Amino acid sequence: MSPGPDFFLIVKQSLCQGRKISLLTSMGIGTGVIVHILFCIFGLGIIISKSDIIFNLIIIAGALYIIYMGIQSVQINISLIPKDYNINENYNSYTAFGKGFLTNFLNPKATLFFLSIYTIIINNNPPTYIQLAYGLWMAIATAAWFCFLSIVLTNHKITKKIELFGSKIQKIMGVVLLIVGFKILITIFI
Repeated sequence: MSPGPDFFLIVKQSLCQGRKISLLTSMGIGTGVIVHILFCIFGLGIIISKSDIIFNLIIIAGALYIIYMGIQSVQINISLIPKDYNINENYNSYTAFGKGFLTNFLNPKATLFFLSIYTIIINNNPPTYIQLAYGLWMAIATAAWFCFLSIVLTNHKITKKIELFGSKIQKIMGVVLLIVGFKILITIFI
């Protein structure tokens, strides 16, 4: 729930692309959580955390993706969608889902978060249905949170209040993503 790349992506998608696209992006984020859980359950999370090269490559890829999204937000001049917040014919549903998935999947903090939780749950035991159920619950809870945020942000009353500042909000979100992306890169190389 804390503001990170997933949060900023959902705010951007909600305000610029509408409810349907934002909900699909939220489902992509939830699916990204499932991948982190599977990595942790089957030991890949431990391998990634023990190999500095692999972990740093994931961090660099995530940071570059966040920077890419920030550049897109700053450059594109899309205003809020004032008519129907459920339809945007120019935006592909697979693209929306993929953005959510990649943003979560390439987030190194998410890997560390789930790895720290799952080291407590797994305790060197083989994967069980309970561990898989915990993971599924976390993915559903994450997707539900971002779906809720998408619905709130695409509420007509809220969007009418934000409508005048939509372009500025989009650019601010882009700058925040750029700062986050560059901050991650700087911590890797310094």
